[in-house]
Amino acid sequence: MILYLTSKLYMNILDFLNEKDELLIKKYVGEFSLKDFLGKSIQRLGHIETIVIDRTSLIDTGEEIIDVIKTFKQYSQMKIVFYIPEEDETLIHKLIELRIFNIITDSDVKELREEIQMCLLEGMTERYIRNKVGLLSEELKEIPFDFKGKQITIGVVGSQTRVGTTTVAIQFACYLNSIGAKVCYVEANNSGHMKLIAEHYGMEKRGEGYVYNGVVFEGMDSDNEEVFDFVVYDMGVLDEKTKIGFESCEIRVMCYSNKPHEIQSYMKCLELLNEKDYDENICNSYEIYNQYNCEDMLRYKVKQEIYKSRLENYLEYTMSKHGLKK
Repeated sequence: MILYLTSKLYMNILDFLNEKDELLIKKYVGEFSLKDFLGKSIQRLGHIETIVIDRTSLIDTGEEIIDVIKTFKQYSQMKIVFYIPEEDETLIHKLIELRIFNIITDSDVKELREEIQMCLLEGMTERYIRNKVGLLSEELKEIPFDFKGKQITIGVVGSQTRVGTTTVAIQFACYLNSIGAKVCYVEANNSGHMKLIAEHYGMEKRGEGYVYNGVVFEGMDSDNEEVFDFVVYDMGVLDEKTKIGFESCEIRVMCYSNKPHEIQSYMKCLELLNEKDYDENICNSYEIYNQYNCEDMLRYKVKQEIYKSRLENYLEYTMSKHGLKK
């Protein structure tokens, strides 16, 4: 269920969703203090999955709103969406700092509806909202690839366990999401780690999978029929069985360690692959993780240059195949 906190002026902007998506929307119309509303109503909001907040319905200052949201995020996993129809650059920037990217700002009916659907049905990407409000870095603006709707598959395997395969797969997915791609991470192994990871980071449950900041996390048995720009398969340890799925992926990443006692596993994987072309598709996990303490699996920004460079190299041979523009 979606709770919509709104003024009379914008009380009907979500109505079109009922016509096609059959979403249940509960409206509170009037003027509100966000602190008072959430403080008094939070016990009754257990069945609410998403709260949409119309800025024009709030009597709070921008600073008060940020303070309330900071506190609210500490004890609630509810998805927060803001509608800010009147220019409030400071508030938008502060919300982005809190990693709230579901921010609707358009007033034109067509664009407004597109942003509503983006926020409520998919999850607005960090790249989209940063670009719209002028916060997108020059580095990300220079990403040259048109990958929309391509459903490019990325296989990530490890030479053995505990070489960072899952971390690399998740961070690669998060990086792709940050540059505007619609991404799905698939746990294509039997570890069962995804559920624990989702619980740890407070990911939003959706169907049989999860959503976090726009990235969809699912298992191999998911029946999701969405079309993604990239699907990242976390395939576990490379062996004769996983090799088949790995070789079918268009972009292939193998994680390994160059520690003396672990190099043998890496060499066995190279023999199993038996192709020189795989050399450029290899990601040295020791190189990545030796330089920082990887407490947060979602911290792709620390090493986003690694993912960016590999994406640029990998996509060269897929450009003509997929019609990618450079």
